[in-house]
Amino acid sequence: MEKNEKSIIIIGAGISGMSAGCYGQMNGYKTKIFESHFIPGGCCTAWERKGYVFDQCIDWLLGTKLGTDMNQVWRELGALKNKKLRFFNMFNRVVGREGQSVTFYVDPNRLEAHLKEISPEDGELIEEFCNGIRAFSGDMNFPLLKPEPLYNENENKEIEEKFIKKYGKALRDSTGIEIVDFAKRFKNPFLQEAFPYILQQKMCDFPLMPYCYNLAAMCEKNAGYPEGGSLELAKSIERRYTELGGEIVYEAPVKKILVENDKAIGVMLEDGTKHYADIVLSAADGRTTIFDMLDGKYVDNTIKKLYEGLHSRENKIYEGFVLVFLGINRDLTNEPDSTTYFLEHPSKLLGCNQKGIVARHYCHHAPEFAPSGKSVMQFFYYSEYDCWKKLYDNDRAAYKEEKGKVADFIINYMEQHYPGLKDQIEAIDVSTPVTAVRYTGNHEGSVMAWIPFADTEEHVKPLVEKHHMKLPGLSNFYMAGHWVSLGGLVRSSSSGRHVIQFVCKDDKKNFVAQLAD
Repeated sequence: MEKNEKSIIIIGAGISGMSAGCYGQMNGYKTKIFESHFIPGGCCTAWERKGYVFDQCIDWLLGTKLGTDMNQVWRELGALKNKKLRFFNMFNRVVGREGQSVTFYVDPNRLEAHLKEISPEDGELIEEFCNGIRAFSGDMNFPLLKPEPLYNENENKEIEEKFIKKYGKALRDSTGIEIVDFAKRFKNPFLQEAFPYILQQKMCDFPLMPYCYNLAAMCEKNAGYPEGGSLELAKSIERRYTELGGEIVYEAPVKKILVENDKAIGVMLEDGTKHYADIVLSAADGRTTIFDMLDGKYVDNTIKKLYEGLHSRENKIYEGFVLVFLGINRDLTNEPDSTTYFLEHPSKLLGCNQKGIVARHYCHHAPEFAPSGKSVMQFFYYSEYDCWKKLYDNDRAAYKEEKGKVADFIINYMEQHYPGLKDQIEAIDVSTPVTAVRYTGNHEGSVMAWIPFADTEEHVKPLVEKHHMKLPGLSNFYMAGHWVSLGGLVRSSSSGRHVIQFVCKDDKKNFVAQLAD
């Protein structure tokens, strides 16, 4: 392939930044990524404590099924190369305060039978939900290989024929009602409360669609868990990027994007050094990029409104979370992988805004995270940010003490479910939204940025559909990642593909991509 002389500086070696780097290299650009941390992945990460691996990111990974657009992106990035994939029989269990429980199996037939055992009087509603899962089963393939504005007339017709006609009704039906409103239709009080927690924690603005779709994807083996987990996935993409000739500079935080005559020309690092390129692409935090690195000079009313809504909480983002990890000398292979426990007093957990905590172990999906015969347990809850930030800024000892209190509360609570647990703990670590900010720079520790399906999505769409992943008034500059493409790892990886497609279009050249395997 003939080399294009143009160079691209990419800010951030998270999944979207490395994805953009891979596709940039495939298309003849000379790319270099500047990353503030010393490892790749951004929020897609893990760390080791006393022989245990504590993984903070992947719950399930969409795109594990051959023949789907999602899988093609992962294969182009080499993300799943030589990795064993492990799949789900059940995704989550919910346990009530009085010990009642429901298990959300991924097979709609098994789930329907189980739910009818719990609440025969809700038979019709149970069938409606399980039929919703079945409607997304089979060979469903979300179009993902191009950003919407770049589809031509023939491609739009093909999407209409192969996707919209087949799944349009299911999409309309399942996006027309929010999960919390659907749950209210149950006669059984426990199912009313438990149903919004199918995907571990409740997302108030989510319609039925992501619940039905994700369970269907798990059943169809288009969602699973990759061997090695989050950090190994990131390292595989890093390997692909460097094999394509790209370069990552670690421990090199970017402070400013250099602009001359409304044209991005490079970046200045925190240490004051300046680096120049023909194109600058930020895959970093959206607010930091637009208002700190670029001083808020390149916005229109849509972008202003979007980020003003971020501060007023009118536009919603995924909150950061508190994570408690335990390395334990105990084999949990016979226990459910994931359980949401409703608590009597969730307010005792600083910042907690849910009814309970999620407990997970990795014995089935990532046994390599613990020595043989031992287990890693992870507990998490979505948390407010300000309370942790205030402690961290004003009283570091109190911040550390509060982390300890959260861990103690969870350990004491789980001792009731797993007698003897306290004495089996060999490693403990606690992460807060402040931890996420320190290591990734993401606004208030949000891992996936804007919440889809809420009104916020309408404000985010113009970033791609109108601005083509650029900012108004600034040339030679692009953005990728969750702050442009909404949440989820597969969306993050595809946004790297999409942004380079826009770059190629602007440079009047054909976009190309090759599989790594």
